[in-house]
Amino acid sequence: MTAFLQNFLNAGQDGLQLIATAVLPVLFPFFVITTLIINLTKSAQPWLVTLLSYISGYPNGARLTQSLYLENRLNLQQAQQLSIITSTPSPIFVIATTGIVLLRNLKLGCIIFLCSILSALINGWLWKPQQTNSPKQIALSLKKEATDSTHFFQNFSNSLNSATNAMVNVCGVILFFYICARLIKLPPLLAGLLEMTTGVATTTNPFLVQFFVTFGGFSVAMQQQVFLQSFKVKFSFYLTYKFTHGILACALLALHLLFLN
Repeated sequence: MTAFLQNFLNAGQDGLQLIATAVLPVLFPFFVITTLIINLTKSAQPWLVTLLSYISGYPNGARLTQSLYLENRLNLQQAQQLSIITSTPSPIFVIATTGIVLLRNLKLGCIIFLCSILSALINGWLWKPQQTNSPKQIALSLKKEATDSTHFFQNFSNSLNSATNAMVNVCGVILFFYICARLIKLPPLLAGLLEMTTGVATTTNPFLVQFFVTFGGFSVAMQQQVFLQSFKVKFSFYLTYKFTHGILACALLALHLLFLN
């Protein structure tokens, strides 16, 4: 029992250190800046959310989509499809951490990231939600009026508050799954399905790495679900379309390695 408690304490301390040194410095600035950009934009721009999510990675796409939906700048169908398209890993993690540090191959890291992006676009078309008569409709004129009358610094303050609240939820999920991954000795495949960073660190197989970063694992799933539940994306549906996302990404990687490498 003493050994278990010591391992639990060590895992918690290491998880907090990971959050302080690797999660907060990367995610929090992206959360603030992307929220500010969205708040200052006078009309609903799904392409802008897509671009910002591809730059920042999980779970910012779901968070920005939730923000637009709750402000009536997207209807339900648009929000659901956008959440699928923007469910992608961070280029910093995939290219720098996975490609350069773990695989020691910058080119392969870039290819894995591009496969994740392209497969997300295909996946969005594959799982396009049916048209619904949602009471949430786009209200561009109202949003324009509200944005024009709001001072820049008020928007910045609101962005800080939104980013801080989101980071509390995300860091809580990361810490929980990090401790679980440390305490439960799992084989690489199961470890990657639970938490993608742990899985990527235990294998050099490019297809497993591609699937892990694209699927995201249950840790990312729970981070996303914090925001996805606002527009009725069930957890089972999320896992289904993320599974096809991972398979599509692996197929694109295979095509590249067979014909373009």
